Amino acid sequence: MKKFFTLAIASLLIINAKAQFQKGNKVFGFGINVENAHSNTLYPLSETINKGFMLGASVSLAKAKSENRLNGFTLTAGYGKLKSRTNIPFASDQFSESFNAGLGYFMRKYKPLGKNFFVFGEAQASFNYNRQLFRSATNKVNDDRYNVTIGVYPGLAYKWNDRFLLELRFADFAALSYNYIEQESNDSKSFSRGVSFGTSLGLGYLNNIGIGARWIIK
Repeated sequence: MKKFFTLAIASLLIINAKAQFQKGNKVFGFGINVENAHSNTLYPLSETINKGFMLGASVSLAKAKSENRLNGFTLTAGYGKLKSRTNIPFASDQFSESFNAGLGYFMRKYKPLGKNFFVFGEAQASFNYNRQLFRSATNKVNDDRYNVTIGVYPGLAYKWNDRFLLELRFADFAALSYNYIEQESNDSKSFSRGVSFGTSLGLGYLNNIGIGARWIIK
């Protein structure tokens, strides 16, 4: 089973002593996501080993509409590789590579939770493009995916001092998505589209936590 490790950068928010923001503040954000995958599956007559990684980055620029609300845009990009080897008992290798890019518009609102603690909710609409390449000894697949998603994301914030606010954003509370897929495999092509609605709530919810970096430009 794939194991994912998320590396994020602490939030750096320059804030007013009495509020998170001042109306009109420009807020620049930056985040990094690193995922590492390794799995080993044993069968009676074979063994499959998967190794891979993914690197992602995001930048955002927002404007404070009030002392507790941000509106802004986010740009994302990522790249990843995965290699699989199956011993049957002869070695057979498979290789995949992916690239993604996205643009989103978000609205985030903070509410006091207790001394120096805040809870926030974020609504975001985004467009994402993902290209995947798959190669094996007998197969070649090019996969292009287009996705439009509207989602709601909760989070927590802690006011470290008068200049810093540390934040945790969890996985989507609920998300509505439209997907369009073009796939080319050897000499054939296929197309598909669909709409889905889902949530990340569950036993593994806390495994998908992001920490961002935001800097207020006054």
